[in-house]
Amino acid sequence: MTEHQLQAECVQWFWNTYPTWRRMLVHVDNNSSNRIEGNKKKALGVVSGPSDLILISVRAVFFVELKVGSNTQSPEQKDFQAKVEARGHKYIILRTFQEFKDFICNTIGSDW
Repeated sequence: MTEHQLQAECVQWFWNTYPTWRRMLVHVDNNSSNRIEGNKKKALGVVSGPSDLILISVRAVFFVELKVGSNTQSPEQKDFQAKVEARGHKYIILRTFQEFKDFICNTIGSDW
């Protein structure tokens, strides 16, 4: 499974399972398919490093990074994580669909 496939599965499950929370889990579009698109996005403020998803719950904002297998964070992602956590926000790395479900159900389930 790729990270894109994992993300699609997680987002689709969240959308269908928690319809009243739609638009509170959002994707950060920081990947470009070509150089021209990349330059356009850069001009609009897109940078490398932010987490794949942002979850806005009642009590906190969570920055969710998805990794598959032995994939690791880039230096830019580690920098982003450090800055997010220094500002008091939550940053979590998840590797499987089950980890995502457990995170949603157990960690912030009381917000639903």
